Amino acid sequence: MGRPKFISEHASGFNYFCALFVGIGSLLWGYDSGIFGTAQAQTYFTEKFHPTPSVLGAIISSYTAGGAIGCLLSSPIGRHAGRKGTMQIGAIIAILGTTLQTAAMNVGTLITGRLIAGLAIGIIYFAIPMYQSEIAPPEHRGSFVGLHAQFIGTGYALSNWTGFGVSYAKGQFTYRFPVGLQIFWAVLLLSGTFFLPESPRYLLEKGKDECAIALMKRLRRKVDDEFIQKEFTQMREQIHWEKENEESSLKGILSKPSYRKRLILGCAVQFGQQICGISAINYYQTIMYKSLGITGSTVLALAGVWGILGPLSNAFCLMFMIDRIKRRTLLFWGSIGQAIDIALVMVFVAVYGGGSNKTANAFGIFFLLLFDIIFSITWNSGTPVYCTEIFPTQIRATGGAIATFVSFVVQVILAQASPTALANVGWRYYIFFIVMNVVVAVGIWFFMPETKGKTLEEISEVFGDAFVSLHMQEDLKIEQPREVPHDEGAEIKD
Repeated sequence: MGRPKFISEHASGFNYFCALFVGIGSLLWGYDSGIFGTAQAQTYFTEKFHPTPSVLGAIISSYTAGGAIGCLLSSPIGRHAGRKGTMQIGAIIAILGTTLQTAAMNVGTLITGRLIAGLAIGIIYFAIPMYQSEIAPPEHRGSFVGLHAQFIGTGYALSNWTGFGVSYAKGQFTYRFPVGLQIFWAVLLLSGTFFLPESPRYLLEKGKDECAIALMKRLRRKVDDEFIQKEFTQMREQIHWEKENEESSLKGILSKPSYRKRLILGCAVQFGQQICGISAINYYQTIMYKSLGITGSTVLALAGVWGILGPLSNAFCLMFMIDRIKRRTLLFWGSIGQAIDIALVMVFVAVYGGGSNKTANAFGIFFLLLFDIIFSITWNSGTPVYCTEIFPTQIRATGGAIATFVSFVVQVILAQASPTALANVGWRYYIFFIVMNVVVAVGIWFFMPETKGKTLEEISEVFGDAFVSLHMQEDLKIEQPREVPHDEGAEIKD
């Protein structure tokens, strides 16, 4: 029986292990962002912290505010500490922040812990898909980077069902156990990174060519020696040329039209992912269920269903869609589907919300859950893939940091505004997300170039930049790099 199409013919088992393990950091982000969606529904949380809508907004948004700051810090950290070092620093800070959240006895300590934990997530948020993209074989880059979204969804589902499970207990356990579980994921990430190699493209950027080729031979199947030589030659020649001839400072990025276009596109895609409405629903879905007449433990059970649908839908995307459908096609139809879906949710909430028509309320819940499915098979996987693809190696950390900063800023605004908006304008709040999805779809149609099917280096041609090496379809005609035995694994941890 042949190899499934979603399994790469070039990636080694070690390659898959590296891509999967760093997903622990993505799981931490998903769990941490989701746990307060259920924590706020626990009786102990309400009695202990007495959150008003504005205080609840501050608790939620402090996390994303820290994330926004962390994104900006990730650029200098990434340039000097590398992809692996960035994840290690983020994990250490996450341990501190999650410990404060767990031990919090007042709102001030809780917000401080949330802020520090968000800072950690902002630092590692782009480093993870960037690492996955830089070790991925070109034809399966979508499924490799899509693991970032898969683990986020898994963490979110885990947090929802953990919250549902502890709801049957009483007292502070219902808050401190699920929140404290974040510490375990941060410790696991920190411990495991000491056994991971650095990204081969980062090694090339730092002039460690021999370490890079040794690593490539571990990341690719041994029978693919010609493919490895061609891939490495392309990476080496393009990265060295860009390092010698291109600007990597923020001023240089902004002054070069093609780099400026890449940066604007990265920011726009991150903006589109959050402004669609997913952030508001993630944080305040329990309030939305209550607006449809749902009460008691059923609210938390529905949050758990929401959490499971995400990773299941995302897994379907990774196996059957992400590397077969064009990036712009995936995101365009995702926005259109989300606009239609949220409009239907709005209608049911406006006409039947909280009423006695259980069938109508059930349809409202159905379309709310359907939104999760549409988002998961389109924007959830497509966004990190596209944002890691469009930046060349020497500005990938900086460009990605700025783009994800935009994502966190939007999340801060929505986290702070949503509880008040839902309380004051109710179903009319959905109109904003309908309009935003349509606007984003129009922007994709007219301004988003396609990147699918190209290596990270070949994407330079899409933006009109110089490409100085061979294409993967060409024969290897230039001087090959020195052969390095497969057992030089000790060098690749540099």
